This record gives sequence, C-alpha cells and structure tokens, in this order.
Amino acid sequence: MSKSVDGKREATLHKNEGLKEESNFLRGTLAASLEDTLHGDVSAEDAQLTKFHGIYLQDDRDERSERRKKKLDKAYSFMIRVRVPGGVTTPEQWLTMDRLADRYGNGTLKLTTRQAYQLHGVLKVNLKKTIQEINSVLMDTLAACGDVNRNVMCNPNPAQSEVHGEILELSRAISDHLSPRTRAYHEIWLDEERVAGGEEDEEPIYGKTYLPRKFKIVIAVPPSNDVDIFAHDLGYIAIVEDGKIAGYNVTVGGGMGMTHGQAATHPRLAEVMGFCHPGQAVAVAEAVVKVQRDGAGEVVHTPDP
Repeated sequence: MSKSVDGKREATLHKNEGLKEESNFLRGTLAASLEDTLHGDVSAEDAQLTKFHGIYLQDDRDERSERRKKKLDKAYSFMIRVRVPGGVTTPEQWLTMDRLADRYGNGTLKLTTRQAYQLHGVLKVNLKKTIQEINSVLMDTLAACGDVNRNVMCNPNPAQSEVHGEILELSRAISDHLSPRTRAYHEIWLDEERVAGGEEDEEPIYGKTYLPRKFKIVIAVPPSNDVDIFAHDLGYIAIVEDGKIAGYNVTVGGGMGMTHGQAATHPRLAEVMGFCHPGQAVAVAEAVVKVQRDGAGEVVHTPDP
C-alpha cells in the first residue's frame, strides 16, 4: 500500500521494516527468548529476527493435529543454515557438521543448492551450543537467511581450477564485505559482552532496516553456468585470458521469487550491466546492494525459503 503526501507518492513500509528498525540491530528480545525454557519456540517478532542469524523456527507438521487435540504447543524445532562462501569447507568443518547433525539435530545433514549446510530438528535448548560449535571451526550462520546478502556462490568446476582460487577468494571477500556489522550475533550466541557506554552499532551498508528482501550473488566461469547466473540479483561472469581473470561482465536484476496473484512479484532474468576489473568487484557489489536498499519503492515481500 502507499499514500500521497503533497501530491507525491510515498511508499508504505512492510510491517517487517518497522520490526527491523526497532530491533536494536537484530537483537530484539532474542536473548530473553532463549532463556525461556517453558516454551520450545520464540515470539513471532523474534522468529523474524532469527532469520538474520541463520535460523528458522519450524515444527513437526505430522504432529500438529494430535497435539492440537491435546491442547499442546506445536512440536517446535529450528533449522540452522551455515553459509559457506564458494562452497568450500575443510575436512574438520565437514566432520563437525556431521557430528552436530547427530548430536543436536535430527540426524540429517543437508547440502543446499546454494552451497550451504543445513541442520534440522535442533531444539531451542541446543541452539546456542550448536552455533558455538559451528563457529569453533571458523564457520558461522550470520546472514545465511534474512533480508541481507546471502551466501555468495561461485563455480566449483575442478576442470577450471586455474582460476577457481581467485573466484573463491572473491566470493569470500564479497561475503565478508557485505556481512552485517551489528555485534548482536556475537553477543547472543557467542557470549560477547556488550560494553556499557561503548560505541553504538551501525550498518554503513544496510542501515537500520537492512534490505527490503533477500539478495543473492553468484560468480560464473564460462563455459559453465552451474550457478545459474541470470537468476540472481547480482552476478559476475569471469573473463579468462591466458589462464587469468581479466575482469567480469556484471549482471543485475535477476530473481525467480514471486507471490501467486501478485503481478508486481513476477520473476525476471538479470541483464548485463557492464564490465569491471577484478579490483573493482567488491565495490560494485556494495553499490548494487545500496541501490536495492534505497530504490525498492513500495516493498513487496515474497516467500522466503
């Protein structure tokens, strides 16, 4: 919805925008929710914020009817998504995720189509321990979900290994640069103490309301297009000359998300915007994200998988 002020059309924010703005940089009441041992879920507001921390509240659908008859809460649990820029992990990281799936999850370890790990069936009492162990092997869940830049994907083809190292480093550099700057994640999950009277949090790229919706970036190395370059918000098509990357053709504006019956959410393919040198790629990512942040107009949220 929108309204007119002095003859100018003014966008009305989606309710989630206000929630994010008032969340104190993604803190909300999450810390208190985790201490509540009487309930297996968190509040509806905190459930929106947990997405930014890489966590989704779920429940066992097969048990809903029976538990409703018994006037019991739903059988709540959480999905934890671990972002892995470029999809490369160490043997130690793999073994840790495998162990956590059995110890705290439901025994399944999922490798997503966006080069991330997912643990399912984690109970609220085990959330903090699980995330701490994930971080102990130098991985994290921050920004694996939510209205921010998600996991950055790159081409994993070993036949193109002569340039894979460079695009892997770029995917990691973009991921690091676009990660939220709030210390909320470290305070809530990693027990970092907040310094009283210290510097206030700020999000120089995202601002208090972060993005209107999720943002996805990929890097492709022709002739392969296994990352589906034109289906993403921002893409880099590597130009390889004499075994080295000379630069990238940059694509913008792709996305397959839509809501049935809402024409404003129709899917579209990305378009080639221009060219950048390797040293410009991170700055280009920031600039495009800022355009998405400021130029969204009326915010329409589509389903968030």
